[in-house]
Amino acid sequence: MNKNWTVAQKYCREKFTDLATTENQEEMNAVKAALNGTTGIFWIGLRQKPGENNRSWIWSDGSNFSYSDWYTGEPNNLVGDICVQLYSAHEYRWIDAACHWYNPFVCYDSALILIKENKTWWEALRYCREKHVDLVSVHTEGIQRRVETSTKTATSANVWVGLRHICAQGFWFWVSGSTICYQNWAPGNGTRVEDCSGGEISGAVQSGSKQWVSLPETQTLNFICTASQDL
Repeated sequence: MNKNWTVAQKYCREKFTDLATTENQEEMNAVKAALNGTTGIFWIGLRQKPGENNRSWIWSDGSNFSYSDWYTGEPNNLVGDICVQLYSAHEYRWIDAACHWYNPFVCYDSALILIKENKTWWEALRYCREKHVDLVSVHTEGIQRRVETSTKTATSANVWVGLRHICAQGFWFWVSGSTICYQNWAPGNGTRVEDCSGGEISGAVQSGSKQWVSLPETQTLNFICTASQDL
């Protein structure tokens, strides 16, 4: 299936999560393994920032550009609307090209599922465990970015995740058992003594800012399930 970069991006977002993002060598190796020796030139989710005729790049999902795997001499087309391809003849290393060219492309699926039904936190937890794997635990920045992508079409202002607070002990934990190292709390949330006068509270992600907030567990919100044991 050949599409220009913009149409490929739309297709991936509708059918999967987005065009492939490779922010480290491990992720790049996973994309190469998925292509399994298929020959050709393939779009990934990296493009030059619109309106900037320089070496300023951004990923389709909004992630900052840091890791790169350019082929020797690339990038070399820095004027116009420029996107990035994998070229099998160069061991799937990166080359740049005009975004309007038609090529096959690589999508990725985050293994996160936004459920656009409003449920209490406990109802959401039960739903995810019965129909999928669990409520999502956001224990790395990478998973946070996937969550941010998943919440784009949410129908509630906040979205439940697998973040739980125990009032008696006064601490937060992930339902997956992961410790809370990475944090992305909105100001005034999560880092102070919580008000438990209205009952137990749980964690949600704001649909707008994508930061975490603490809310009464009885609120009814959309929620995000994981479809993989690896998250």
